[in-house]
Amino acid sequence: MENPYIMNIKYKFRKVLLFTLLISSLMLQISAQSLQNLATSFQEPPNEYRPCVWWHWLGSNFRKEGITKDLEAMKGAGIGGATIFNIASSVQNSHAPIENNPWPHQTYRSEAYWDAFKHTLAEAKRLDMQIGLHGTPGYATTGGPWITEERAMQTIVMRKVQTTGNRLVEVLLEKPELPIYVGFESRHPDNPTIGQRRATYYRDIAVMAVPAKEGATVNDVIDISACMDANGLLKWQAPTGNWNICRIGHAPTMANPHPLPDDIIGKTLEVDKMSREHNVYHWQQVLNPLKERFKEYFGTTFTYIWIDSYESGDQDWTPLFREEFIIRKGYDPLPWIALRQFANEEDAAIKHFAKDYKEVVSRLFIDNGWQVAKEMIHEAGLQFYWEPYWGPFNTKECIAIPDIPIDEFWTGGSGRISPLIPLGARDAGKKIVAAEAFTGSPELSCYTEDPAFLKPTADGGFVSGINWLFLHHWVHQPFDDQYQPGMGMGWWGTHFSRYQTWLKPGKAFFTYLARCQMLLQQGGLTAFESRNVLHRSMPEAELFFVINPSAVKQTKPVAFPVKNRIPELWDANKGSIRQTQNWKAAGDSIYIDLKLEANESVFVVFPKSNQCNYSNLRLPPVDVISETAVNMDEKWTVLFQPKLAPPFQRKFTALTDFSKNSDTAIKYFAGTASYTKTIHISASDIKKGKRIAVDLGELHDIAELEVNGEHAGVLWYPPYKADITPWLKSGNNTLTVHVTNNWANRLIGDEQYPADFEWGADRGAEGRAMKAFPDWFIKQQPRPEQGRKGFSIWYYFRPDSQLYPAGLLGPVRLIKQNVSGFEF
Repeated sequence: MENPYIMNIKYKFRKVLLFTLLISSLMLQISAQSLQNLATSFQEPPNEYRPCVWWHWLGSNFRKEGITKDLEAMKGAGIGGATIFNIASSVQNSHAPIENNPWPHQTYRSEAYWDAFKHTLAEAKRLDMQIGLHGTPGYATTGGPWITEERAMQTIVMRKVQTTGNRLVEVLLEKPELPIYVGFESRHPDNPTIGQRRATYYRDIAVMAVPAKEGATVNDVIDISACMDANGLLKWQAPTGNWNICRIGHAPTMANPHPLPDDIIGKTLEVDKMSREHNVYHWQQVLNPLKERFKEYFGTTFTYIWIDSYESGDQDWTPLFREEFIIRKGYDPLPWIALRQFANEEDAAIKHFAKDYKEVVSRLFIDNGWQVAKEMIHEAGLQFYWEPYWGPFNTKECIAIPDIPIDEFWTGGSGRISPLIPLGARDAGKKIVAAEAFTGSPELSCYTEDPAFLKPTADGGFVSGINWLFLHHWVHQPFDDQYQPGMGMGWWGTHFSRYQTWLKPGKAFFTYLARCQMLLQQGGLTAFESRNVLHRSMPEAELFFVINPSAVKQTKPVAFPVKNRIPELWDANKGSIRQTQNWKAAGDSIYIDLKLEANESVFVVFPKSNQCNYSNLRLPPVDVISETAVNMDEKWTVLFQPKLAPPFQRKFTALTDFSKNSDTAIKYFAGTASYTKTIHISASDIKKGKRIAVDLGELHDIAELEVNGEHAGVLWYPPYKADITPWLKSGNNTLTVHVTNNWANRLIGDEQYPADFEWGADRGAEGRAMKAFPDWFIKQQPRPEQGRKGFSIWYYFRPDSQLYPAGLLGPVRLIKQNVSGFEF
């Protein structure tokens, strides 16, 4: 008979094994359920994953009706929220206000402003949208009209005098010359002195004497502060030798936030970034008025404070700097500050001091500036979003401070960011890395932008670690809808707006961004793989985001470092999940032959469980066995729906570029042109194993397909090709292609007519400003020049500007395919 002790051990072992298997099975089921939830949401991602926008309110130009229309348009387009920036009525390098604004009484933080802000929060709550606010007027950095020169960023200023020793030196040390801020942000294009002020505040720090000899050391420096009276008269019994006397003080740098709302230009300063006292005061001024008025929205609708990238210049002093430096470094910096004025910067001791000084500045920026911001924003019940770079502080350390760290990418490049912020966020346990996305300079963003142009930069941002986009910019449109394209952020782009021509079909692009962001916010960042692959690991799956950044179609084997899994292809453009047969396992990797069109992307997902119950959402792999094509370039009926004129209809015998048409209504068209024709389909062409696609060839700039009156998808980047089989029937079918182009040609057409307003600054190739809102606009009278249709405050084009291709150019082909594995 078996030993009872052994039997008991075996019994307990079986119980543990059974329990382990049960837990393992349960975890797999939970994992499968979580992935199933993702798959179910993939078509229409929840609001939390949607892109948001920077919502610029320009000076006093805001209105409740426009606020409601803006928010409703955002919601309808698939935008999840907005960050309010209060900036100048017009912007170039910085504030460059437009004159004759219609509501000058609506100043920054006036009762009209607070009323509009409350309306914003109420409407956002109704629409289930999130609102944030930039923490200072302007877009950089931290300050306001409540910051006096005493509370402002400080810099060392110095008056130097040479003298001889071995005598009683009596000399009047004049105050040092005080700063004028000369950062580019302070310069107005017409008048460089606008926004510039010379400092008036000054405080002494010390008077130091430095021997005027080679090889002087810090031990030779003498503090003679006690020898100078309040009027600057120095009486000092100087030792033998020649001496450099330094009256050292501090004064405000006069750095100002920018670009400021018009009424506070010249009245606003950046806060001292290294003083805890002054930063506490600053954030009290930012947050207390908001809490007093809108506490009911805090943490629900009004959820965060944003700080943009650092653009405030250097700061090298604060009133307690000497004490802070001694605590951190164990020696007095003042003798070194004086000695450094006359020493060789390559001297080892001087270099060591410079390094210590830089470290203390960084430490005070962080401890007394950014940490204070986080503490007080959190105490108010809000989150802290921050772009922690470009300043005199340690960016790597700062990444851990905000709730959401942020980087930025501009249009025209790859969209890729440095791995510093994504990797730093990962190390700090942060899942989300946001981006100021699609900031555009005037040569690239001149109302010519469209989703096809933006996609490569978006994908570049995603593949380098970004997973939440805040689109730059969506400018508030307060005026009547007849004034389009309306307000813009001066010459800067990109022009997202409720007046953007392609906003409605552009929802497909915004939804693509949301789908990408939903998947890229799952799990944790594992690695940036070679060949344009980003890897994230989730409890329920391994996820890879793969892009083809080239301008040509590519088919390449891609190795994925997983094994014993079956891959799935999640297409964020179509919202589809598809199996693939083009893979094989080898060693510790799975190789997939990925076929990606130019600038196409795909998520390759390897579920950890075979119990994922979303087979109804998973499409089988499809192979095209053969195909034939029929050209459809001839005989289209085209309904033109201009943005700013009544619709009209034309018959086209062939597809042509609108910009080459002799009819000016077509040549300078901006809006949506709906191409319609009848196509005949045989019953044998739509049976199982058959598929029919339409290839639109070349078009500008985005197309929405309609088959037999039903929406059949949006084509927003090439190749403009889509399967239309599910909407077809045997017999005659009506195919409509709604093609929307951008604003550019209409705006060029306007320049063929005289301006009915006064021109302001002319920046050459970058465009021209409207100097002032014209009186006919203010008085709501008919415009004098009826040939001009568009209305904006910045004009990129001239009468001889080259027109842009527009419309459906084709060739349009109906493609009949024999396929395997196809299901509707």
